[in-house]
Amino acid sequence: MSDSPRARPNPVLAALTALLVLADAGLVVVGLLVWNAYRRDDLTGSEAATFVLLGASAAVGVLVLLTAALGFARGEHSAARWAGVLARLRAGAVAVALVVVAIQLGATALAGLLETTGAIVAVVDAAVALWVTGVAARRTRCE
Repeated sequence: MSDSPRARPNPVLAALTALLVLADAGLVVVGLLVWNAYRRDDLTGSEAATFVLLGASAAVGVLVLLTAALGFARGEHSAARWAGVLARLRAGAVAVALVVVAIQLGATALAGLLETTGAIVAVVDAAVALWVTGVAARRTRCE
């Protein structure tokens, strides 16, 4: 049991964050479907790269947003802070991974319509997690 002070729980924000967890879980499924298509040779590596990155990032996002939802639900600032740290690490990892994809597979891995869409969704998803964890850290802070 933690000795840190607790703010008031916020079940509404916890429920909204749980919806984002479900959205990230859906993106994980998309990433797995693309990975399976790549493994069956239905897609090339450059076609699949950004969506596989999206799925992997979303899997981490599920954990980040679950931690933020727990922070909201229990009013724990420490959980919200950890979620923020994890969200910042995830955002940095997405940026680095996109650069690695561009270097390893060439610009075509990011230049097509679907490839660009996968990259944009990965970046936006990571940015939303940053925003949510920032809100969680502010709303759970004890005054």
